[in-house]
Amino acid sequence: MLTLEPLLTFTNPITVQAIGATPFGTRTTYIVGAGTFEGPRLRGTILPGGGDWMTEGADGLCQLDVRKTFATDDGALIDVRYTGLYRYSETVSARLAAGLSCDFGDTLFQVQARFATGADKYHWLNATLAVGEACETAQGVRYRLYAIVRA
Repeated sequence: MLTLEPLLTFTNPITVQAIGATPFGTRTTYIVGAGTFEGPRLRGTILPGGGDWMTEGADGLCQLDVRKTFATDDGALIDVRYTGLYRYSETVSARLAAGLSCDFGDTLFQVQARFATGADKYHWLNATLAVGEACETAQGVRYRLYAIVRA
């Protein structure tokens, strides 16, 4: 049987680059700013410069393609990649425009994540598949990820 265990939470600011309507959908790139992450077995900072290459379909459902680098507080680097689904919400957009944050579940914002690292201490992450949810804040995005484990 598979179960979910809390893995980590993280937050980071984003900078929006609106690419616009293309033959493949409406494209937006979100540049990742410096952030932080922490969980029961690791903590550290998110290095600036990653990105989310999002494509919005005609019905407003978006596909996420995200890449970030985590630097643990003891110096290890972790490549973090995730895909997911997001749906624009007028309520969420209005809250953000007013400078307010949103909560988990205010709109569809779900991800599946993989990790890669050469650091022995965190080698277990290479075999970890995680799922999670996110929400938008006045400062950027906030995520909580859960490792899928065999019970």
